[in-house]
Order: sequence, then C-alpha cells, then structure tokens
Amino acid sequence: MLATNAWWNAIDPQLLKQIDELLCTGRLIQAVVLLRQEGGLQPPPGLYEAQDLLIERRVELDRQGLVEPEPPPPTTAQLIEKADAITAPILAVEAFWDGDTQGWCVDLVAIVSRPGRNRDHFDEVPLTVLRHGGDVRLFNGRVPPWPEAQQAIEQGQAVARHVGVPFHFTNPEAPDVDLPRWWDTQPT
Repeated sequence: MLATNAWWNAIDPQLLKQIDELLCTGRLIQAVVLLRQEGGLQPPPGLYEAQDLLIERRVELDRQGLVEPEPPPPTTAQLIEKADAITAPILAVEAFWDGDTQGWCVDLVAIVSRPGRNRDHFDEVPLTVLRHGGDVRLFNGRVPPWPEAQQAIEQGQAVARHVGVPFHFTNPEAPDVDLPRWWDTQPT
C-alpha cells in the first residue's frame, strides 16, 4: 500500500481528477490507458498492476460515495418490449456466459433469422447483460449459485414464451465461454 500511496501522490492532480472521473463512471479500461500513458510513474505500472491499482482506487472512491451506482437491471416487461421491437424474425432467446475485466456476466440475446457476423443465417440482438457483482464473490464464498444465471433463466423464459420461441442456456450452473450456442444445435 505504501507504493500505491507514493504513486497516487506522484500523479498530477489534474490527471488524477480525470482518472477518478473515469473510475466513478465505470470506465476502468480508459482509466488504465490514461494512467499508463500519461501517469508519469517510474517505472510505469504494467497492465495488470495498473488495473489492480485502479480497482483499489475505485473501491476507495466508492467508500466516499463518489461512484455512480449501477443502473437497475431491466424488468421482464422492458425486455419483452425490447424483443417486440425487433424487426427480424426471432428464432430463440438465449443466455450465455461472458466475461470481462470485472468478472463473469450473462448475456441475454434474441437469436434472429438474418446473416450475422458469426453465422450466415443467424444473428443476435442484445437484450441485456446481467451481472450481480465481480469475481470477488468467488473468494468471499458468495457464489455459486449464480444469481445472474437464475435471473437470465426467469427473464429469458418469459421473453421466449411471449414471442413463442425456445429458450436456450447451455450451462447456467457454471461460467464457461466455450459452450455451444443455440445455433450450434441447429442443422446446417
């Protein structure tokens, strides 16, 4: 922590203000880039070290009440409205695991019949991303179960019932990005 305090004290106050603004609005990656490129720290922090430093800083800013709260997840009614606004034919509603620098999340999408970036006949339209905390939950013993998976099942099934299509979630029990998607189950 002593090195961390020395680093924060060495950063230009205007730059620190910019970094704090990015952190308070949830833009960790942009804050990492700014810290590494313009922080003037010697030696400059590596990518993971900068990320860890900024996550600690964000926690401190959050303690001070400066971090913008996450918006509430959409309601099932809002997701149904979003699905009703899709103009391409919906073939399925799918939930699948994804991850980023903050941890695991579940993407809820509508699979539609049109050429997409990954498939010739299918594309996906995002409905929402569900996240109930970062990976620190793993170390605190708060997961499993994964509440974002349960929410994805409940809301995804409701949206699928509403539009009259199947719901697909390969493995809600454990995060994994190498699982088959709905379109992998379809004949070619």
